Amino acid sequence: MSARGGVETDARHDEQARSAIGDVVGHPRFWIAPVAVVIALMSLMAAVYLGAVVNTRENLHDFHVALVNEDSGGRATPDSPTMNVGRQIVEQLVPTTAKQGITLQQMSRADAMHKLYTGKVYGVIAIDPNFTNLMLGLARSAVLPNQPSRPAIDVLIHRGSGTFASSITTMMAQEMDREVNKQAGQQLIENVRKELGNSVQLAGATQLALSQPISIVVSEPQPLPDGAANGLSAFYFTLLLVLAGFSGAMVVSIIVDGQLGQLPIEFGPLFLLRKRLAISRWGTLAAKWMIMLIIAAVQAGLFLLVCAMVGTSLPNSFVLWAFSVLVITAVGVTASSMMAVFGNPGLLINLVFFVILGLPSSGGTVPLEASPRVFSWIAAVEPMHLVYYGVRSILYFDADPASGLMRSVVMTVAGLVFGLLLGVLGTRYYDRKGWFRRPNALSVPPRLAKLVDADADQSVTVTEIPARAAVSESK
Repeated sequence: MSARGGVETDARHDEQARSAIGDVVGHPRFWIAPVAVVIALMSLMAAVYLGAVVNTRENLHDFHVALVNEDSGGRATPDSPTMNVGRQIVEQLVPTTAKQGITLQQMSRADAMHKLYTGKVYGVIAIDPNFTNLMLGLARSAVLPNQPSRPAIDVLIHRGSGTFASSITTMMAQEMDREVNKQAGQQLIENVRKELGNSVQLAGATQLALSQPISIVVSEPQPLPDGAANGLSAFYFTLLLVLAGFSGAMVVSIIVDGQLGQLPIEFGPLFLLRKRLAISRWGTLAAKWMIMLIIAAVQAGLFLLVCAMVGTSLPNSFVLWAFSVLVITAVGVTASSMMAVFGNPGLLINLVFFVILGLPSSGGTVPLEASPRVFSWIAAVEPMHLVYYGVRSILYFDADPASGLMRSVVMTVAGLVFGLLLGVLGTRYYDRKGWFRRPNALSVPPRLAKLVDADADQSVTVTEIPARAAVSESK
């Protein structure tokens, strides 16, 4: 071939290449697919993230607070009937708070404190046994020269249940202060005037004292230790565990596929495509699982080391490490199985399931009771919410199984089993059918071919591997 003929051939090939690139890039499918997928994902993210945190007051529902009324009652005079101011306040509080989405559960003090220390309630309202007598003593002090004691209602919180949840309980106490004192103050002034006679004028300081007879005291019986990030360290540690499993599975998949010749390896301008190894889908997935197990054990220890270096409070360190290994392994195995069975759509499924839907339904920043009810339904199956309960139990509730740890472990194991079954059954089924990870290994209908390639006639070669050959390759 002459030099001139070679130049003409190269020019013709370049022209054909430019024409082919123009056909692909200029086709609507080239632009529609990425634009539509990204817009859909980002729109979903905006909807769930903002929808979970705005209008928390309007969305508040089933926010459980324990109510303890130990008031034994009292009498204004020996001949007067017994009265119980504590019962009157309870009868006022229960329907009022219910309209705000707060559920008051009456119980004993022991049960209330147990539920508070296991994260079963977000607060405790406690009325002391001598409450009515203190109210009567305050009324007598209007005419007698004695020093009264102001009756108090204790509102107890635990920031381990969530910083935002504690702020909701504190706001409830502030509103309760206004409503309870308004009604009790009016009643107290009327009773004093009735006893003294309407002609007697009460001093301004006396009226002021009687109009605000009850003190609402918000306290935290067991404050969180230093290094607990005011109750947020559990959420951020949960985020680390889920991202370690989710992101780790993606990174492992890319590297392993590159080493096996399934995907190209790129370093800057360097583009390498190794010789494709004859390994089955199941063998590839099993290798990825083993790598994720090693990563889980090492990374969990490194997470604890980093937390200790920055001053994070780490009670029950070994339990936290073991639980972290379980979580990272479960998330990594399930995410790897999703990608092995569904291919590229598995990446999107993992992103939506573990991250986009996981963060707003975790309950780590805003309690689920302050978000729309749909997030409570999502949280029932979301790994991040279940993992958060386990981490919160270990860090703040002394790893008490009743505080959510047992449920978290059981559900995490169930998720791990699901990921194992999905991966084993899916990849082995593909291998038995001869659908190996190589070109032309699967028959694709013409209509589906049009969706994956602009030129339907040259998109995918229809090839079916015989069953005997498939079995030999899988071995």
